[in-house]
Amino acid sequence: MPWCPKCKNEYREGVTLCADCGVELEGSLNTRKDEPLIFGEEEQMERLKEFLHFNKVKSAFVSYDEKDQTYELFVSGEEKRKAALAVNVFLQEEKKEKETEEGAEESSKGLSMAVGGGVYQNSQTRAEENRSSAYMLLLIGGLGLVAIALIFTGIIPISVNIMNRYMICGVMGGLFVLFVVMGAVSMKSSKILAQKAESENNLTSEIKKWCEENLTAEVVDEGLFELEDDDSEESRYFKRIEKMKKQISHQFMNLDEGFLDSFTDDYYPHIFE
Repeated sequence: MPWCPKCKNEYREGVTLCADCGVELEGSLNTRKDEPLIFGEEEQMERLKEFLHFNKVKSAFVSYDEKDQTYELFVSGEEKRKAALAVNVFLQEEKKEKETEEGAEESSKGLSMAVGGGVYQNSQTRAEENRSSAYMLLLIGGLGLVAIALIFTGIIPISVNIMNRYMICGVMGGLFVLFVVMGAVSMKSSKILAQKAESENNLTSEIKKWCEENLTAEVVDEGLFELEDDDSEESRYFKRIEKMKKQISHQFMNLDEGFLDSFTDDYYPHIFE
């Protein structure tokens, strides 16, 4: 009599599937001994069962162990060796897929950080931008205050009553005073950044001089590539950049990370044209 390998119910001849479990029936209850193969989450065990069925391991079925509260995959003793090999293939493929997904997420994350982080600007560029903003704010604020003064004294006539004139002059005057204050702050910041830029330029010159004496193509590539044929030009670039950054950081401590990234990117063509 055919029987279900999962619930162990017997069926009449001619029935091929268990009505309760949906698994294929076996020929005789006494002709097969089921053995546990692997346990895990229900979803994974069900996918593994389908994989085994696809690979002609028809005896595979999943059973829930209420005592340990786990799902366990069983196969017949005759098919256990074949099933174990198939399970090994299944788990290796799952691992590869997971690593690929994680790699894609890391790449996406790295790209987001690169886009969100912006491009490094040296102090000289920032000083020039602050100076330009300061001139613009001071000009607008100064012209606005002059216009407010002319309106307040009646030199520039406007068709409003005296109270509305005071209100307009007060609000607009406060706004233009704010422009002047912001311009003064930007001008002060530009002077501070200009001083910092001078120190930064001196540091850049010093690092360049050290690199010219110590960082050659041979030094950077030494011990970096074991199998040259396996490294693309892009891979070589990133490996070289990382090594250059480590060597520069070792020689010049406490460098700003953005400054170091910018410097190594700019200096790379001098070594590997």
